Amino acid sequence: MKKNGRTLLDDIKLINRGMNEFETFLPGQLKLLFIYSAITMLIPYIGICMTSVVISELSSHQRVWVLTVSVTVAIMLTLILTIVSAFINKRISVGYNQLFPAHEIRLNEKANAMKFSLLENEKIRELRDEVSGSISCSGAGMGSLYWDCEIIFKALFSAATAIVLLAFNAGVKGTTLGFDNTLFGFANSVWGYLALTVIIIISAAVSSKRTSKIFDVSFDVFKNGARYNRYADYYKLEYLSDDKSAKDVRLYAQKNLILDEVLDKCYIPFAEGDKREKDASSKNNGIMLLLSALTGGFVYILVGAKAINGSIGIGNVLLTYSAVTMLIKALTDFAMTFTDLRNNNEHLLRYFDYVSLEEETGAADKSVDCNYAQVNIDNVSFKYPGSKNYALKNVSLFIENGQKVAIVGANGSGKTTLVKLICGLYDVTKGSIKINDTVVTARNRNEFGKWLSSVFQDFSLLALPIGNNISAGKLYDESKVWKALEKVGISEKIEKYPEKLEQSLFKDYDDDGVELSGGEAQKIAIARGIYKDAGLIILDEPTAALDPFAEYEIFTKMNDLSQDKTTIFISHRLYSCKFCDKVIVMDGGEIVQVGTHDELVKIKGRYSEMWNAQAKHYIVNN
Repeated sequence: MKKNGRTLLDDIKLINRGMNEFETFLPGQLKLLFIYSAITMLIPYIGICMTSVVISELSSHQRVWVLTVSVTVAIMLTLILTIVSAFINKRISVGYNQLFPAHEIRLNEKANAMKFSLLENEKIRELRDEVSGSISCSGAGMGSLYWDCEIIFKALFSAATAIVLLAFNAGVKGTTLGFDNTLFGFANSVWGYLALTVIIIISAAVSSKRTSKIFDVSFDVFKNGARYNRYADYYKLEYLSDDKSAKDVRLYAQKNLILDEVLDKCYIPFAEGDKREKDASSKNNGIMLLLSALTGGFVYILVGAKAINGSIGIGNVLLTYSAVTMLIKALTDFAMTFTDLRNNNEHLLRYFDYVSLEEETGAADKSVDCNYAQVNIDNVSFKYPGSKNYALKNVSLFIENGQKVAIVGANGSGKTTLVKLICGLYDVTKGSIKINDTVVTARNRNEFGKWLSSVFQDFSLLALPIGNNISAGKLYDESKVWKALEKVGISEKIEKYPEKLEQSLFKDYDDDGVELSGGEAQKIAIARGIYKDAGLIILDEPTAALDPFAEYEIFTKMNDLSQDKTTIFISHRLYSCKFCDKVIVMDGGEIVQVGTHDELVKIKGRYSEMWNAQAKHYIVNN
């Protein structure tokens, strides 16, 4: 039978793949679960067997030594198995507590390894939300696989034990092929067992069907819930917790607007979905209780008939009834849980879709000269994934090693897009980009990564010590960090901090962390770019948060900052171009002018228009 286009064999393979994947981030956990399931299923059967032996002995020989040995062995076995199971369960609980963090670490590792263009893709973001939400919100995906495996293991052990007990017990004795026209005659015939088998199959089939229906409702709620969570997380974790937006919330009285937005898009739809789930579960519980009552009644008749017929003794009545009912429960649990596992494959498929996304490949070549970098952009055109329009058209440019190049233009002219292509964050649509002799692609970014250092206007700093922020690693060269800080003009401030380079930034994880102004944070980001000591430095609006004096100081120190390395500089403030060897003017995704600042201001064109528009705001000190 197919499930959402997948055959039974397809689902079994996918479940097995999920179990193998589970082992990669929680090794040995499923093996512990397997052992734990076997032990916990044996414990109730020990009590049943002991009770059966005791009743049989009391009703017949009444031998004290038999009673004593039976009770002692049962108690000792139960005690030993209970202690062992408790120990294993503790380890299982510790492992399960690590499941969600391990799951998120795996997803974060994948996000760090995948192509940058995929990270900016809205569908990939939605997929990540669904994969994370499957385990964090509904316990599905790897979470459901884990607990369903426990139920499956227990059901298999319980069924196997029950069958063994029935085979060695007198439960099948006195069974005939034919039967008279009485109920007890029917129960003592093979037709009674066939009827019981049919009841078990019907019960398992109905349970499986009902489980599938409940999942359909739950999965529909989940898919919408992933979107609801994005709204809620944005307002709760990002907007309302940010000190910048907190000012707007108060000054513009945004509280009611936000509450209405969250209620309409998050909590009301979620509550409606939760009601649908509970209604479906309640209906299912009623049907299952009815089936359980019918099955239990038939088992009573079957076992009672054998007891009256003398096929089984009084002690074996309890054993036979318990074994049959536990067998039925085990088979029903197996059917329901296996159906749940097949349904859960919808979540596993999303997980595997995400972790199978294309990654960047290649390792940095340690033998290359990282201080040398020339860039050759050959007839490059580019359009963003999903877009019909080209963001860049036929762009060609050669930047010699050591040159300082400014790229200027209006918003949307293609400046940042071109820089992203040079950084290997996207693949070009047409043409090629080379750094030295290496073709730049999103897949091999690690190969040329050591040549490149970048500072973007939307940079991020970590809630870690300053030294680690600048080195981007656990270890750092103190003298090199101080030199970078000195070049950007913030070393004196850092020296005043109690912990100096070990001073934590922000208060996310350290109450003694320091908060930086926008300009100070930007200087730290520039220092990080300097510390890397790469042959190619890319600065995309690196001084946007600096005051005019600090910005002017950075520009005048351009040669010292870049240390004669190849530098690509993007800025809307054209006086920065005075410090560059070459100026590239872009408009509409194309290069429209190339020259020095002095050459371009004298020529009628896009650059001189922008310069004249800005010049009245500048006091140029020649």
